[in-house]
Amino acid sequence: MAAAKRVQKALEALDAAESPLEALGAARELRHAAEEVERERAAEARAAGVSWTKIGALYGTSKQNAQQRFGAKKPAGH
Repeated sequence: MAAAKRVQKALEALDAAESPLEALGAARELRHAAEEVERERAAEARAAGVSWTKIGALYGTSKQNAQQRFGAKKPAGH
C-alpha cells in the first residue's frame, strides 16, 4: 500500500505548492504514484481471478492492451 501513501503525499505537496513549478512537480509525482496504484490493483485483480478481458473492458480497451499496460508476462516460446 506504499503507492497509496505516495498519492497522499503528492496531494499534500500539491496543496502546499508555493509556485507553479512546485505544483507541476507535485502533479507529476501524483501521476506516477497513481499509475503505481493502478499496477498494484491490476495485479491484485488478476491474483483474485479477474480476467484480462474484464480488466480491458474496465479501461475501454482490449485484453491485449490491458496485458501490455499492466505488464502481463508472455508465456515462454511466444
